[in-house]
Amino acid sequence: MAASFPDSSLPVVDRLALDSLIEMFGDDDMEAVIDLLDTFLSESQKQVNAIRTSFDTGDMATLHRMAHSLKSSSATFGAARLSAVCARLEQAAKDGCSGGGCAELLPVVLDEQQQAAQVLAAERATLSGA
Repeated sequence: MAASFPDSSLPVVDRLALDSLIEMFGDDDMEAVIDLLDTFLSESQKQVNAIRTSFDTGDMATLHRMAHSLKSSSATFGAARLSAVCARLEQAAKDGCSGGGCAELLPVVLDEQQQAAQVLAAERATLSGA
């Protein structure tokens, strides 16, 4: 599954989605965008940690909830591949992780979160003038 998923034609971060978020706040409130990016970077790490822990302990309800939450927040920031793999993990958790789907998806989620965090941290640095 990892070889064909996530879809490598999707960008790690969709610049159009990120630009839309920036436009929503406007150039005058870049600090709000930076704060949102900081929150996403921090919270997405907490969410992948919770995903890993809930998988390890067999807590499918928390795994499902965390995958859903990370799917949604990732989409907001244009992390299309992360959002897509979280959607698959969310469904697999809903199905009780039967057939090893969660075990296959978990390392992909962790990798995609790291990649998205790197891109978004670089964007944050650019926006803050660092």
